[in-house]
Formats: sequence, structure tokens, C-alpha cells
Amino acid sequence: MKPFSTRLAFTLLEIVVVLGIIAMFLALLVPFALRARDGGRSAQCVRNMQIIGGAIAAYAEQHDGRLPGPLTIDQYPTDSAGVPPRDGQMLKYITPYLETSGGARAVFTFPGWQKARRATDSAVFVANVEIVKPFEQSPWGDMDSKGKGPLKVSDIRSVVFQGIDEKAIPANPATFWALTEADQMLVSVLGVSRTDPWVQRLPSKAVHGGYQNALYFDWHVDRLLLTNSNVAPPTAE
Repeated sequence: MKPFSTRLAFTLLEIVVVLGIIAMFLALLVPFALRARDGGRSAQCVRNMQIIGGAIAAYAEQHDGRLPGPLTIDQYPTDSAGVPPRDGQMLKYITPYLETSGGARAVFTFPGWQKARRATDSAVFVANVEIVKPFEQSPWGDMDSKGKGPLKVSDIRSVVFQGIDEKAIPANPATFWALTEADQMLVSVLGVSRTDPWVQRLPSKAVHGGYQNALYFDWHVDRLLLTNSNVAPPTAE
């Protein structure tokens, strides 16, 4: 009769196999976790922009249908926009209409921007200040001495772009972006020089890795759509 024996240790081969299986699972799970985290940041930005869109609509309802403004292209968070916010900042107009427990700061400092920003005094969003016809001004109004006020929400359906073939292209509120996330690559496409001080303080690229979320003039939020008809270089203040 053989004596009873119990093996209490793993062999080296068994340890290597177990470690290999763990490494394989980590290799599969880490990219998934990173995508989920980035997706959460993007979802938070979408929620923030929906809140901003609701606040703009509420402001317009109490101001004869007019958009808030006049606005500059660069839109800053509460901690750098001033108290009260400086001229040209959307927060100056819509803060009382922001329905969020965290207040204006929670809306204007979403997680993706917090991770990517390079300075406190850095714009979070850019407003579309393209000059549109037949009004010959930005939808948000002009900051110059002419003092043209913002358009009415109903005016957006009458806006036309001067296309690259010089033909008038009617604007569609569902594809005419009002506000989007700020980064150096985007504002360069919009025609703003990267040497401008405020541009240099922006994240170098889109904070969601290849795309920007945007608020459109029908107040829905989706990925930014740029076309030849709505990329005319704006004038940065």
C-alpha cells in the first residue's frame, strides 16, 4: 500500500499558465474600460450641452425670441469668465436659466475638458460667429461698434450661407451648429490663428479622441458636422 501524499505547491509551468491567462484577460478588459471611461466623459458633455441648449431656449422665450449675446467665439468656464462673466460670454446671459444642481461651473467644465485643458484660463466651448446672410452678422450679434443685436430664434430658418460657388445655401437649424467643444485643431479649421494667445491655451486636439460634440440651433446635441457652407472663418475677439 502506497503512503498517502498531498501536493501543496504549483509547478512553474502552472504558474506561468495562470499568469498568462490573467494577462490575456487584462489585455481584453483594459481597452474596454478606457472606452467606457471616455464614453462617460462624452455622455457628460452631451448632457451639459443639452442643459445649455435648454437655457438658451428659456432665455429666448423671455427676450422676445432673441438669442443671448452679443458673443465672442471663445466661451470660458465660470472660474475664468469673471464674476459677473465678462462681455461676450454666454454665461453672462444664461446663468439664471441653467437648471442644474451643480450650477454654471458644473456645466461649463465637463470631464473631458478638465482632463485635456492646459490652463485654467482656457475656453471650453466655441460659438459659431459666422456672418450670415441676409442679416450680415453673426447669429449671436456683433461685438463691434455697430452693435448689432442677436438674431431671433425664428430668424435662423431665414439664414443663408454664401457657398463656395457663390450660391446662397439655406441654413438648416438641425445642421447649423451653435456651440461646440474647443480645441486647437478645430479653431484652426475655423480660420483662427494658432498663434492667438487664447488658442494656445486650448487642448491640442479633440478631447474625445477624434470628434467634438456640438449643440445645433434646433437645440439637439450630436457630433460636430462641418461643411463648406458653415466653416467661414470667424473673427476672433
